[in-house]
Amino acid sequence: MEQKKSLSKIIATIVFGIVFIIIAIVSCNQSKTIEGSNNGDTVAAKEFTPHVENGKLNIDLQSITSIRFPKYKTTKTIPFIPDSVSLAADEESVESGNYSATLLLDTIPNKEFYQRIDLAAQHDTCWDINKFAYTYERKDKAGGVYKVVFSKGGQQIFVTHLNKDMIKIRIKRSRTNKHHNTPLIMLRF
Repeated sequence: MEQKKSLSKIIATIVFGIVFIIIAIVSCNQSKTIEGSNNGDTVAAKEFTPHVENGKLNIDLQSITSIRFPKYKTTKTIPFIPDSVSLAADEESVESGNYSATLLLDTIPNKEFYQRIDLAAQHDTCWDINKFAYTYERKDKAGGVYKVVFSKGGQQIFVTHLNKDMIKIRIKRSRTNKHHNTPLIMLRF
């Protein structure tokens, strides 16, 4: 009788183990199905990443500023990591969308190029033009911010892009935009 109880305990333990393993396998397969399902509410990560070809960031200044720039190439790109973010530098890349890039124009732009910018600045409040410094700041469709800076007669263009979650905006009311009587939005990078 004692042997039957012992044998039935062993059989019950084996059956319980098999049922437990089956439940574990079924639950793992269901979680994979949920993660991989396409519910239509999500947007692919590639929609938020900048255009990178062959490991190089492709920056289209015309799509950013609506001004056609002379031919240029990207010479340097670095991920932008503010002091307030505690990420290791090797964990961040330009593909995240937070970057600073240096572009080099093939030639020094002619007078017509700067005249086109001056004309555009009369209608586009994103332009800030000093004597020799040109700055263009605007939000993108996802709420991030582009900042393009270059100087008259120079060949280097500096482009910075920050995603929405990295921007801290404060409105400086003492200065207004020279083309419109609206407060100038200062961005702290």
